[in-house]
Amino acid sequence: MSEIRAVVFDCYSTLIDIKTDESKPEIYHYLSLYLQYYGAQLEEKNLRNMLKREKEKYIRRKNERYPEVDLEAVFGKILKRAGLNNPFLTESCCKLFRLLSRERFQLFPDSLPVLEEIKKSGYEMAVVSDAQKVFCLQEGQLLGINDYFNHIVISTQFGFRKPDARLFEIACNLLGVPPVESVYIGDHPEKDIEGAKNIGMQMILVNRNLHEGSPNMQFRPDYYAKDLREAWQWIKTNKKYRQINN
Repeated sequence: MSEIRAVVFDCYSTLIDIKTDESKPEIYHYLSLYLQYYGAQLEEKNLRNMLKREKEKYIRRKNERYPEVDLEAVFGKILKRAGLNNPFLTESCCKLFRLLSRERFQLFPDSLPVLEEIKKSGYEMAVVSDAQKVFCLQEGQLLGINDYFNHIVISTQFGFRKPDARLFEIACNLLGVPPVESVYIGDHPEKDIEGAKNIGMQMILVNRNLHEGSPNMQFRPDYYAKDLREAWQWIKTNKKYRQINN
């Protein structure tokens, strides 16, 4: 096992404790009312159906195995059809949609202390996240974590999502560290493990809910950690082991 020089994190449900529900009727109700101020007459039911159809169309146009939807592009199409070709309004609709769908949004208690320790220890650090660029960076900034990372790789910047190995490759290339000398910390038993292991990264599954994933999984993590503190301890132990045996 190679010595770890870079630590790459998933974002949501690994660093950020979040719960969303995009099916809530009030989301579309308030979006519909908001758009009335700009002259659009979109009933909430129609708005919901339009959003669903535009997402499906967007995915069909993508020639990707794991296509990612760009919510900003989708809302842009909807508003343009309503006669509102306004980038600011498109962005604000995305952010209002996100705000209304959020039910829980906070850091896990161990996120900041562990990020601080890893940063002080001199590791290169990055994020690879399936996320919307229109609000992901701002959410990271709100919670005070962006400055810990050398790079933040967001799926909507590229049009494909995990477990596509290219996202993990992009992060390693940006950091200038080979995959075998990098570790990915994530929470998803399939897409996080598969994407990282496919390019030779070491992988820690943060197993807060005590699941071990599907028995049919092609790959297994190098370590199951109950939280970020335990993941960081494994990284330190790995480094110490390498130093002793060298």
